[in-house]
Amino acid sequence: MKHGRYWALAAASVLVVSFGSAQVTGALWRDEEVIGGGTITSGTLDIKLGPEGAAEVADFVIPGLGNDALTPNGFAQAPLLIRNNGTTPFVFRLQSTTVNGPLPFVLTASTVADVEACPATGAPTGASVLYTGNAAGAQIPTAPAARPLAPGSNEVWCVRLTTSDQPPQSATSKVMFSFRADQA
Repeated sequence: MKHGRYWALAAASVLVVSFGSAQVTGALWRDEEVIGGGTITSGTLDIKLGPEGAAEVADFVIPGLGNDALTPNGFAQAPLLIRNNGTTPFVFRLQSTTVNGPLPFVLTASTVADVEACPATGAPTGASVLYTGNAAGAQIPTAPAARPLAPGSNEVWCVRLTTSDQPPQSATSKVMFSFRADQA
């Protein structure tokens, strides 16, 4: 008889433990939200760089920004047209800049009224400076900030790369700009 009570107590303990475990892991979550009617509109997000009507390419070369004969403290300067070719407003920034090669550059990026305001030589006309600093790793504006651009509009940047007062001789460097656009 003693053994029967032990078996009954052991079986009851197993049932309590099993039932207790099932209750602990059996949580159920539910939430709901009622919202009023509205309209959902789709659109396209399309950032373009370079002259209007230019074919879309993955690696756009900024015409005029290269220079085969940079002297100490010399510079190359060219306009870059950034436009919203989509149907929805977006915000954008120069996400990163990479310099491949030994030439150290100072990057100056300014907004100007049009491409003619950014001549190959001399100072840009009516420029508003966005950034001046080391070209490698530049981000304009610094994240999380971004510049807004409405559908069908554009912004012209005057991009200048300046060498140091003692650049390496017979050296070549390539500067790559990566842009990011997000729906506003």
